[in-house]
Amino acid sequence: METVKSTERVRCGQLSSQKYRSSIRSCLAASHVMSNVSLDQKEQVATSHITYADLESVDYKYLLCGQSDGGLAIYDTSVVKEGCVYGEVGSIKGGRRGTHKYQVECVQWYPADAGLFSTSSRDKKVKIWDPNRMKLVDQFDMDCHINHHQMSPVATKHSILAVAGENGEVILCDLRTGTSTHRLTGHEGPVRATQWSPRRQHILVSSGRDRTVRMWDIRTSQAFIMALDGNHQVGENSKRAKKMKRIPHAHVGQVVSFCFTHDGLWLLTFGHDGELKLWNTSTGKKMDVRYGEMLIDSRRNLRMAVTPSMHPDLVFLPCNTKVLVVEILTGRLVNVLSGHFSTVFGALYNPSSMNLYTFGNDQNFITWTPKVFESNDFEEENWNTDLQELPKRNRVTQDNWSSDEG
Repeated sequence: METVKSTERVRCGQLSSQKYRSSIRSCLAASHVMSNVSLDQKEQVATSHITYADLESVDYKYLLCGQSDGGLAIYDTSVVKEGCVYGEVGSIKGGRRGTHKYQVECVQWYPADAGLFSTSSRDKKVKIWDPNRMKLVDQFDMDCHINHHQMSPVATKHSILAVAGENGEVILCDLRTGTSTHRLTGHEGPVRATQWSPRRQHILVSSGRDRTVRMWDIRTSQAFIMALDGNHQVGENSKRAKKMKRIPHAHVGQVVSFCFTHDGLWLLTFGHDGELKLWNTSTGKKMDVRYGEMLIDSRRNLRMAVTPSMHPDLVFLPCNTKVLVVEILTGRLVNVLSGHFSTVFGALYNPSSMNLYTFGNDQNFITWTPKVFESNDFEEENWNTDLQELPKRNRVTQDNWSSDEG
């Protein structure tokens, strides 16, 4: 996707052909090494059970971790201390004053800089923290359990935090005023997660236990734009959907994860039905990409990760005890990462180091490091394997990973 932008810059004279060739080779090399990623046993996080994590997007150094006891910890991924663990920058033990009463459901760095971060829990609170002092600076008290929250990564005209409520509402909270400004209704059941478009600052997407994925524009009075329809490949506004008077469902089972691509043009959704789907964010149309079916046991929110500035773009999808590495636009299975002993909760990709971080129910935090890129290996690589050629349920989750442990 970034390749298209680079081509346009070359055509307009904004990018030299030499730099263009260099950037193409860099992104191809990145995709190649991610297909040969291996487990790095040397770099780990020494902490209690991690339930959610986020990597700041300024320097891609500081890793924020929420814990099962309500505690928090920040690590510097560029510093490895004695004992083969990342250097701890700051932490707050669970049970202390100001921490969450229950496990941390979601954490997020302030997108503009690493000067703030937010956390939420089923104790009905969203907390705003100062990472330099590890002190609580503000708090939103809700009237329902909280499943997830997110701030827009590109907003310049608002500072709204979208909260996924157990009561079926998306609650919008303004960081500038410290108040709840609006509530978006429509989900028939708990809202599982929210995510802002990285392309348009006023566009918000939410997923629910009701199997729907809804898109909102917070500038309008009604806010609701459409619900993604997995049956007829169009949004709820289609004549057929209106005639049938049915609620469009994105998946047969509840949605356990969704994620925008880096450019915001596409949306990936993953359901408990074992299907990964790709959607056009402008039209709401489901794209005809076959990823294969995956058996999934977890009903909790999972965090998938996508790569920026690669060709082809990849998604890292937690699937039971493994992480599937899949080409977004073709559905081709690139790799299967095995290292966890229980359900993987989430994946984080570091575009600076090209490392992948995963955490799960086995209380392990794992760093996956790409192997050294060899030009000859890249030229001989066969990119024609298609995921559609593999038996759907067995091969998708089969271990295709070899480790360089030690």
